[in-house]
Amino acid sequence: MTEDNAVWWIASIIVGAGSVPAGLLVVLAWERLKKVLRPSNGPHIIHFASAPAATELTPLISGLARSGVPFKGSELWILGRDDVYMTDKKGKQLCRQFRKWKNKGLVIRYLLLDEADEGVREELRNLDIGTDIEVRQLVHSAETQDVARRLETFHPTLFFGADGNNAAWIEGLHRRGSIYAYNVDYVPPRVIQSSPAQRKRFESCERDLRLVYDNSIPLALA
Repeated sequence: MTEDNAVWWIASIIVGAGSVPAGLLVVLAWERLKKVLRPSNGPHIIHFASAPAATELTPLISGLARSGVPFKGSELWILGRDDVYMTDKKGKQLCRQFRKWKNKGLVIRYLLLDEADEGVREELRNLDIGTDIEVRQLVHSAETQDVARRLETFHPTLFFGADGNNAAWIEGLHRRGSIYAYNVDYVPPRVIQSSPAQRKRFESCERDLRLVYDNSIPLALA
């Protein structure tokens, strides 16, 4: 019997005993615990058919610290479009997590391909933008049109570990305005270190993100 089947079996017993709410709480608690305990530095890529970064990426990044990867001196580079989903409940969760990571020494560089609307700017104002959290917007030009086209719905997020333990969250398809991304891979540090193909994949994403960064300006939040 798998762990999931065992939990559902226990929940069905509780429901059968007449306590539907308690059975549901068991299932919900187990689903949350699985996210927290998911190995952030395991030996395999974790694939998601669909996933919101706010609830799936954040426990993986937080788990890196628990696995021994230092946050102080590490950087997280995140790419988005206009990121209107930041005004959604799950997007606001992500903003709260940014503040927690910043307090642990993680530097966050948030890169936007398009101009953010006022609702997004309002959320970002609450982040205390500074040296620890940087939000930048791509300046579109002939030099950046190819990278902007490549990254239109393909969104990588890269973790640069201060000790060389790098990780990647790669969204194969993330449509404008949606909180959900599709065909997502989380590539742990151990996989990047052991697989030349995944290391090359990480380096390709890094080149694109640095190109966006080098051709961007700080997002005006005033």
